[in-house]
Amino acid sequence: MEKILRAAGLESYQAEQLRIHDETVIVVHPAGDAQQLLRSVRAALPDHNPVLALDGDAVLEPDFHHNSRPSDLIAWVQAADVDAELARLHSFREQDPELLGTGDEGFDLDSYDVTHFGEPELLVILPRPEPWAAFAYLDPYGVWGTPGDLMLAAARRWHERYGAAPTTIGLANGFTVPRPPTELADAERLAVEHVAIAGRTARTKTRAYARALLQLDRWCLYDRP
Repeated sequence: MEKILRAAGLESYQAEQLRIHDETVIVVHPAGDAQQLLRSVRAALPDHNPVLALDGDAVLEPDFHHNSRPSDLIAWVQAADVDAELARLHSFREQDPELLGTGDEGFDLDSYDVTHFGEPELLVILPRPEPWAAFAYLDPYGVWGTPGDLMLAAARRWHERYGAAPTTIGLANGFTVPRPPTELADAERLAVEHVAIAGRTARTKTRAYARALLQLDRWCLYDRP
């Protein structure tokens, strides 16, 4: 642990090791600008995957961990049929025309910023470099009622298509997106996926949200019961 912390410039931070099933992660208590800290640690540790957690208990308490080991979930997702997994969701199969809208309803780009949900309590350094694999370790409880394995499968697809990388996991789930969709049809399909997984993500009608996705280099998936 000490070698990794030194490489990341985290020697002065409170940190500890944590077992998640049969793997060890490093948990750091951030101070100051957590998002800036995340960026610097990512640059320093290309063989690891740091991610922020809004709620410390969701990381530290075993009751919040997945039932399956991270390695088993990652092995499963390699061959997972994402469309079939999405079809498990009623909100994906049965799209409400009222929620879809026309696309002309408008949107607020500033509202899709995960930092609006508060300062993260932890920085978690995961032992794999794949960004999407964060969801094999940490439960995305902000996508209320969506199975964690489905979020993992969707995140892998979004990383392959758009370079999307999770930054924050918890009450809200933030991503950086270096390659946003460029075609409206692609953005509308993506918007349907986001809203099916986390119903309060759009903050407008789904087709209007799709137009926002053409401009966004960050996402914020969120839901509550």
